[in-house]
Amino acid sequence: MKPADRIVRIVHVDGEGLLASDTHGRVHLLDAQLRVVRSSPFVPQGRPLYGLAVADGWVIGKDRMGALFRWSLDTLELVDRLDPATVCDPSLLIPNERPSPVSSRGIGIWKGKVFVSSGYHRQMLVVDLHTFQVLEIRPNICGTSPMEWACTEHPTRHAVSDKNGNLRFGSFDGDADFPDRVKLDDGNIHRVRYDARHDRFWATQDFGAGENADIANGVVVVSASGEKEDECLFARDDVEFVTFSPDHLRAYAGGFDGELHIFDNTERALRVTRTVTGFSHQLSDLTVSADDGQVYVLCQDGEIVQLDADGTFVRAMGFPRQAVWDIQPSPEDPGTLYCATDTGVTVVRVRDSAGGPMTRVEAEHTTGFGFTRRVAPVRSAGRSGWLGITRDHRAFRTDIDGAGPALRWSVELPALPHTVAVSPDGARALVATNAGAVELDTADGRVLDTFTVDGLPVWAAVHLPDGDRLLVTRNGVIVVLDRADASVRWRFDQGEYPKRLWIQSGRAYLTGDGGVKELVVGEGVVARWLKLLSNTVENAVVGDGLVIASSYGMQLAAYDYTTGAFLGLFEDLPDYPKALSLLHGADGTPYLLVGCRTGLLSLYRIDRRPKKLRLVKVRDHWLPRRPAVLDLRIHDR
Repeated sequence: MKPADRIVRIVHVDGEGLLASDTHGRVHLLDAQLRVVRSSPFVPQGRPLYGLAVADGWVIGKDRMGALFRWSLDTLELVDRLDPATVCDPSLLIPNERPSPVSSRGIGIWKGKVFVSSGYHRQMLVVDLHTFQVLEIRPNICGTSPMEWACTEHPTRHAVSDKNGNLRFGSFDGDADFPDRVKLDDGNIHRVRYDARHDRFWATQDFGAGENADIANGVVVVSASGEKEDECLFARDDVEFVTFSPDHLRAYAGGFDGELHIFDNTERALRVTRTVTGFSHQLSDLTVSADDGQVYVLCQDGEIVQLDADGTFVRAMGFPRQAVWDIQPSPEDPGTLYCATDTGVTVVRVRDSAGGPMTRVEAEHTTGFGFTRRVAPVRSAGRSGWLGITRDHRAFRTDIDGAGPALRWSVELPALPHTVAVSPDGARALVATNAGAVELDTADGRVLDTFTVDGLPVWAAVHLPDGDRLLVTRNGVIVVLDRADASVRWRFDQGEYPKRLWIQSGRAYLTGDGGVKELVVGEGVVARWLKLLSNTVENAVVGDGLVIASSYGMQLAAYDYTTGAFLGLFEDLPDYPKALSLLHGADGTPYLLVGCRTGLLSLYRIDRRPKKLRLVKVRDHWLPRRPAVLDLRIHDR
């Protein structure tokens, strides 16, 4: 049997097996064949468990709102839960403070005590491991930033990291003082591990630091005294983990680039000797068995892949997954929607019914490629359909005819793609990739040109109404290139990484770090919407006098477009929102369609009131889930 819900964290427990936590607050023990042996009970209002640790026969977990759990390892029966709203020191709260969502992994366990930042990020709980008595509520070691990782592998020198790129050294003994600090990143340090072979610590980076910020990142090595010793910058996106083989002769690191890097740690110099690619998704976690050195890689779609110590494939769990990454309306019929999914593109039709609008799948186009990250409607030479870009570095075009969707062409891209957009005349497509922006002929997929900006990854690109190209780099540089000769017509550094970009009513809209931004070419950012969103803004829609944005923090927020006034925050959603689309019923009532991480399409009615907005759930529909197809490849260096 396989877990029913997506796994978000894994830990190998010596002599037991693989322990995994899921998006609904449960933990599971998997055997050597990656089958479920036992599972914990369902938790009311279960939320994703990002913090997971095991010690002395107990499993400790922390969910995204700061609730702390304890299960018996032998049975996985739930024994204790500390509520994030009430377990706090009121004297340390700011006015009207409530628990805030955060995907924090940090749980420190030392000499029978659990150290963990709570739902109130300025506070830290010290809990007795064996009784779960709260021994102390104290100011957070990391200040206002949640503790992201705690490393107690050194006998006396402990390390904790936070979400602001700080690595602190000290000890959980006594007053748990961590006086020594070094800044290693402009974002999260997800993992810190002690290298017993060379008496040093390895830490991951999300953004990079200094002149490499939002350009290149990887792992950083810090001496036991707290001084930066070396770094290896191999990534263009978040690095999620680093860990060692039982003998510390190898180190394993990877993340959102979807590549696993294997380091030779026999000598002190950092050296990647092998890279494994072809996973179904981004890599979100990795654990190594101390029993036999087997490596378990967790992909962000919930798939778990077992490798041997050298990175050779052993088995995969075969987790059935689905996601809705993007929703774009057909230009011929706004009630027909193209949904980018893990398996390809699904055509969804919105219809009226007695119970309000409903969504119905009309066609499902399975590409056989990696998951479809983005989709763009296209119509040229009298034929309609869509363009898509996939995780395995491909772009493709599908046409719709009487027999249904039919693949017209597919081409390989030079690097990982991020966005795709079609020119106003339908003749050209612009794909943003880590190797620059690639312009394609939509008729046959031929590469017409490639555009680079300072050699940086381009994370968003679109054609302007006059045919010029608008590019945004990973580190937030915006350039406009002339349609005729690709000369730079305008350059603007807005300093924050992008996620999505589109043109609407003559203006450009950009999501990413720093919220939703409205851009005027030649002028810059003229409006911004961000209030109360706790993480990167992934997507947004603009219309009906509203701006509605989604964040990685499982949030939706609504704002008045004209005044910028905040109208409402919607949290504790049933799933992670990824794709958004504004719709209208037959009577003109506005609706919001939200495509989610597990293939869920949630339809909400938008009720606008003075100074407030409500999202009223109308209907949920889940797309079919299917296992990923792996194509692992080993690259020796």
